Amino acid sequence: MKIFVTGGTGFIGSHLVRSLKANGHEVVALRREKSSLARCEDFEQLVAWVNQDVPDWTQSVIAARPGVIIHAAWAGVTAAGRADWKLQAANLALFCRPTADRRQRRPQTLYCPGFTGRIYGPINGRVNEACPCLPDTAYGATKLAALALLEGFAHQKKMAYAWLRLFSVYGPGEGESWFIPSLIRQMKLGHSPQLSGCEQRYDYLHVHDLASGLRAVLQRPEKSGVFNLSSNTSLPLKQVVQLVKEYTAAARSRSLARCRIVRGSPCTSKATARSFNQVFAFQPKISMVEGLGRLVEESAAAK
Repeated sequence: MKIFVTGGTGFIGSHLVRSLKANGHEVVALRREKSSLARCEDFEQLVAWVNQDVPDWTQSVIAARPGVIIHAAWAGVTAAGRADWKLQAANLALFCRPTADRRQRRPQTLYCPGFTGRIYGPINGRVNEACPCLPDTAYGATKLAALALLEGFAHQKKMAYAWLRLFSVYGPGEGESWFIPSLIRQMKLGHSPQLSGCEQRYDYLHVHDLASGLRAVLQRPEKSGVFNLSSNTSLPLKQVVQLVKEYTAAARSRSLARCRIVRGSPCTSKATARSFNQVFAFQPKISMVEGLGRLVEESAAAK
């Protein structure tokens, strides 16, 4: 099918586009003139790019006649950006444009992945889709507004939609300032990063599993609704730190295979993805232990 993707040059978006192309889909992707294509080198020439800096860029999307829209663009995901109401309002305006243009042919389906776990507000324990949404940031509030707009539009047009609430996604191509890439970089250099007690627990989902999950959604276009998508298992950050420490030490001595694995306490879940897994017959395949090992190996090979 033909799919229009926003945010195709970003961390999550680039993995989604790569996965879609590898599975035979035709992709039209939105980018800005200043957007870096570093994450897209292997598929840059295989995608029809739409220039977001052209005022009437939606006309190019309309002409392409996509059957599916995947909205993966959202600026301001850092702590400062999440508190910026002006920036988040601009995100909401961009979210509306591909569908609000009256000339747009009604797409068959809308999929909207993103770090929408922030919609729940401060999370203490396990959450599911029925939990109340109490966002405490501009980011969370505008995500919740976007969901309301999506639901209203989909119901009016009698079309399917899936809003995927993501939590913590990691993997190759993640921004260098984020926790795991920063941790790997510092420990490869033999530095001791300044950390808190690292008692927090996060459901880290590998970005390749996220891409697989989205492909599973594409196989069930008749299914609509809001779905949590997470690994369903959480590790305390101190265990993540210990794993990275041991992997990087082993990588420096070229003996990664002999690295001792820290088992730690039983995992608990910050967000249940039971509904998503049942509806779309999906299970993540990459454990945190395996995923971190891959990242360290890849970072070593890159040098």
